[in-house]
Amino acid sequence: MGKQFQKFCACTAFLALCGGFTTAAAADSAGEVYEINPVTVTASRYDKRDLDVPASTQVMTQEQLRQTGAVNMQKALAFLDGVVYHQMGPGGAALSSMTSDLSIRGVNDGTLVLVNGTPINWRGLYNLEDIPVSNVERVEVVRGGGAVLYGSQAIGGVVNIITKKKLPNEVSAGIGNKGQQNYSVSANAGKLSVAYNYNKWGDIGFISSTLTPASSSADKEMKQHFRNSEKNDFLLTYQVNDKIDFLYNHDDSSNNWSYTFGKNYGNLDGQARYSRLYDRQKDFAQMNFRDGKGISGRVFYNRNTLDTKGWDYYSSKGAAYSSAQLSRNKEVNTDYGYDVQKVWQGEMQTFLLGTSYDKEKFHKKDYYALTSSDYSRNNFSVFGQWDRALTAQDRLILSGRETWTTGAAGDKNYTNFSGQAQYLHQLNENQTVYASAGRSFAMPSFSNMYSTGSSGNVIGDPNLKPKVGTHYEMGWKLDQGKVQYRAALFIERIKDDITFSKDTQSGQYYAINQDFKNAGVELGVTVSQDNGWAWHYGLTYNDPKAKYNGQKAGTKIYWDRMFGRWIMNGGVSYHKDKWTTAFNASYLADRVLCPSSAHSFDIKPYLITSMSIQYSPDASSDIQLSIDNVLDREDNLNHASGTYYSTPFNYMLSYRYKF
Repeated sequence: MGKQFQKFCACTAFLALCGGFTTAAAADSAGEVYEINPVTVTASRYDKRDLDVPASTQVMTQEQLRQTGAVNMQKALAFLDGVVYHQMGPGGAALSSMTSDLSIRGVNDGTLVLVNGTPINWRGLYNLEDIPVSNVERVEVVRGGGAVLYGSQAIGGVVNIITKKKLPNEVSAGIGNKGQQNYSVSANAGKLSVAYNYNKWGDIGFISSTLTPASSSADKEMKQHFRNSEKNDFLLTYQVNDKIDFLYNHDDSSNNWSYTFGKNYGNLDGQARYSRLYDRQKDFAQMNFRDGKGISGRVFYNRNTLDTKGWDYYSSKGAAYSSAQLSRNKEVNTDYGYDVQKVWQGEMQTFLLGTSYDKEKFHKKDYYALTSSDYSRNNFSVFGQWDRALTAQDRLILSGRETWTTGAAGDKNYTNFSGQAQYLHQLNENQTVYASAGRSFAMPSFSNMYSTGSSGNVIGDPNLKPKVGTHYEMGWKLDQGKVQYRAALFIERIKDDITFSKDTQSGQYYAINQDFKNAGVELGVTVSQDNGWAWHYGLTYNDPKAKYNGQKAGTKIYWDRMFGRWIMNGGVSYHKDKWTTAFNASYLADRVLCPSSAHSFDIKPYLITSMSIQYSPDASSDIQLSIDNVLDREDNLNHASGTYYSTPFNYMLSYRYKF
């Protein structure tokens, strides 16, 4: 596989783009991948036809996820409508607590990720790269503030990953360039299902630099070298009956990076400043229950451990240590609690009432400095929703959530009420329009509040204010045969958004509050044809901006642009007999990098692409060639400062056998 193969893929990609620049997947042998008139649960917390949901939503099915060619959810969801993708390492690998993420409607650190309705964010972060696509049944996305129904963090949007309740009996093996390997096995024995997935990346080389196109020729450079990564994922599900089911997931991942001196460091050019091994363990347990009479809920336990260890050879100024210094710190984030609701459904109205509790705990230990810290708080919520038919064509939906905390250190407790009003008008059986206005919020994490700044970390501020968002949206939905149209206008405002700013005098980063605003339009078209073709067009125009409050030297007291104005994404696919091919792309244009202490500056657009070719010789097996970065572009997938390059052209050839 060399340059000729890359040229072939590029030509194929170009032809696909000519047919439609979109997210896609075609039909498999059993039927269509795209769900026309899908039923969703995330936007209202109970089953409702998407056409009747007064919010901007998107559903990705199991086969559609597979057709992206991605092995994990971080890469698969890069092709969602209106999403700005941020990647650190290959396959979405994290760099310590600097995780790859998805920004919805321009909101940085505002995406709430759920697994079967349970939040899995740890101090605002999530590791979608640790969730294998093979374990997922479908994904439901709600854009815009969702804190009224789901609590803190859901300011930009909600991503609900719904796992398979009954895993298939199958094995698969894949191998590719860049040291890629992926092996998985799953089995079902009646009520019990188990699955194991192993994923590996090899040495990618230098993928990050502190220099950007705005850097001067005299600026000094530091570079990140990605050495390798390994992931082991174990999943167990048990279906007691149609009312109770259990899920347990253990994930163990490690990423090996080194930090190296670059340009303008004289004799130090190419010397390793330090090396780091980031080990992360996740244990997630969930019991879901429903009584068939409107009561449902879940009890959950979520524990994330980040263990960082390595050696320091030089200081940041280039001074050599007399001997290499061992560096190690460990961070543990734990959440456990419950979420219960009752739904009363009548002919003219539906009423929902629920309550939730989350015990949040944070522990961090620096083995070198011999320091440790522990913090915790109790998060309580009561929420409700009233859905009332005003006429045969008109509905009014009112929602509210009261949240309060107790037991926080220094009495740093919070209380918040978020409300939402939604109106939906049915133009005809297949067409609706809606309007929505609401508020959302996010509490500062313990890391935001209490980080000490050791080892180059951000210095926290215990007086940070919770961020509060106000959201307005108007939309139109039309399902016409096998064609689905969606359009939305939105306005986002966030007061006291939490971010980090570099003090230009000390060079230290601090956690601060800022203000944020954005407005835009979203358009989407989904088509599934009888002749095997399917495609989806997604187009978003927005203009996200932020203004810092000047708390620290160097912060910006003017509105400065973020991300990019144009997001175009989607894909096209074709299925015939034993063959299925798909091409996916996401394009961010008119974009900027936005450093914390300097004015934003223009940077070239990114174009993320993937291609999948699948051959199924019989009903029990299939062979898939998955290609990432089809055009072999060197794009910067960072959006603040510095450069984190897209992984060069890479592929994986895999075989799956179902028994």
